[in-house]
Amino acid sequence: MSRFSGITAAVVALLAALAFDAPGRAQSVSADALMKAKYNCLTSVAKTVGIPRSNLKVIQQRSDASGISVDVKVPKATAPWGCLTDRQGKVEDVHFKGSEGAL
Repeated sequence: MSRFSGITAAVVALLAALAFDAPGRAQSVSADALMKAKYNCLTSVAKTVGIPRSNLKVIQQRSDASGISVDVKVPKATAPWGCLTDRQGKVEDVHFKGSEGAL
């Protein structure tokens, strides 16, 4: 009986993990949308700060129910720039994530 209780505990743990993660899966965006968001954010940040896109680097990218968030490293900036897109990768906002006095 103890062998089955160990298996049962493992199955319950697995089901709990899947149930906890299910909302994230339901809200996932396509790889194409993630690539578009990355490209569009790099382009928008480059235009905003006035430097070539090739000098920028994506340091983090996340998606949730409201859209895609991309953090961009700008050379000599004291903090990353943030970019928010809709779930299809269209830019909605570009902003500096550090102190405005540090711009």
